[in-house]
Amino acid sequence: MAEVIFNSLAEEKGLDWRAESAGIAAVGGRPASANAIEAVAEIGLDLKLHRTRFLPAIDLNEYSLFVGLGEEHADILRSIGIPAELVRVLYRAPNTDDIYDLRPDIVDPYGGDLNAYRKCRDDILSGIKALMATL
Repeated sequence: MAEVIFNSLAEEKGLDWRAESAGIAAVGGRPASANAIEAVAEIGLDLKLHRTRFLPAIDLNEYSLFVGLGEEHADILRSIGIPAELVRVLYRAPNTDDIYDLRPDIVDPYGGDLNAYRKCRDDILSGIKALMATL
């Protein structure tokens, strides 16, 4: 979801930036989940042709920035040799509905229902907007 959302926002803003996603625990070549496809379709985006990629299987030298969906992801990126200055974390906006929910990381909705994917989509969307403002 992050890849298609980032690329849509970059295109909307006329930016020559491109995101590609890869998972640290993904099996390469799998389609996006039905809930992910539906969640992004609700905001006019298409994930039907998306296929997963396994991070260790790609050439990391082709990329100028790596963005993790949480501190744990960023730590893993740094642990596999990506320089710290090339690693960023995509944080979610504070939960104004629950002042006790202080988790800044975006929660992986894997295995969750459509509402979990919608929440993740919205967190990714707000996080990417904030990230783009810093690039």
